Amino acid sequence: MSTKRPTRWLLPMNSQEEEKRDRVVKQAFECRVQLIAYAYALLGDYSTADDAVQDAMLTVVKKYDQFTEGTSIMAWCRSIVRLEVLRIRQKQHKDRTLVARLLEDSIGQAFDEYGAVDFTNQDAQRRKALVKCLGKLTQQGRLVLQGRFAESLSYEQIGKKVGMSLEAVRKSLYRQKKQLRNCVELNARNVE
Repeated sequence: MSTKRPTRWLLPMNSQEEEKRDRVVKQAFECRVQLIAYAYALLGDYSTADDAVQDAMLTVVKKYDQFTEGTSIMAWCRSIVRLEVLRIRQKQHKDRTLVARLLEDSIGQAFDEYGAVDFTNQDAQRRKALVKCLGKLTQQGRLVLQGRFAESLSYEQIGKKVGMSLEAVRKSLYRQKKQLRNCVELNARNVE
């Protein structure tokens, strides 16, 4: 019978440790949108990307004491997300080619460059504008977008869900995305 030491996050903490944990977790959750975008870029599926980020956040809570304050929380969290993505891929038994690995590395570099600039305020403005603009869409338009992007449905599945032909779904999706893009850009500029 082996005696395993309990993991650090299960042990009682003093107030300094609790404060550090709270700071690290808060900062990590502030990066959540960018981390989901990163995971989505690597996995190509929103639902799986969201799962990867949720698992990464659990790791952040467990390993908060390994984060060196004063360094980039985004880079630390992104490395954890990348490990979760790799774990998910291994679980799915996906073969990774050299091209796939190079693509992942270039996505990582792009997020490094993106992370070098503080877009938090701009992101918040764009999210507010997006919510406002989504409210301006028709019910059917929202259902088409939700089916495609939130539920990852095919055009055919969306058509069955909302009672539209395949071609009508394709055209509606194009029009809704264009309308949203224009509305968000206009509203985001007006907020600045």
